[in-house]
Amino acid sequence: MIKLDITLFIQIIEALLMTFILHQILIKPVMATIRERRNQFQALEKETEELLASADEAIKKYQSELERARREGIQKREALKEEARKFEKELIAKVMKEVEEYKAKWAKDFSAQLAQIRAKLMEQKEMFANLIVERLLGRKV
Repeated sequence: MIKLDITLFIQIIEALLMTFILHQILIKPVMATIRERRNQFQALEKETEELLASADEAIKKYQSELERARREGIQKREALKEEARKFEKELIAKVMKEVEEYKAKWAKDFSAQLAQIRAKLMEQKEMFANLIVERLLGRKV
């Protein structure tokens, strides 16, 4: 059976005192360290979320700038193509004009040479006629 004497009360006081001392020496510092670590992890988690958000924003900005640069590139390429087409048309028109001028000059020169050859042939018409008759008849006229 349990005796209720002074030793029971002393043991209860010792247990309470030991609990208080252990609480002050072990539990409080450990709990403080746990709270501090939890706060550090929360701060790191918040910082990580902010960094991820800023990285997402930077990626979106990069993609929008890239899209803008692509659109500008396409516009510049189309402008250069249009300029090249215009230059090509001008060059073709210039070449066609030169070709027409050369063709007209050639036709004029050809007509002049043809007229000279006709004139020479007309002058020698009698001689050719006699030559043909000679060959056909086999004697000189």
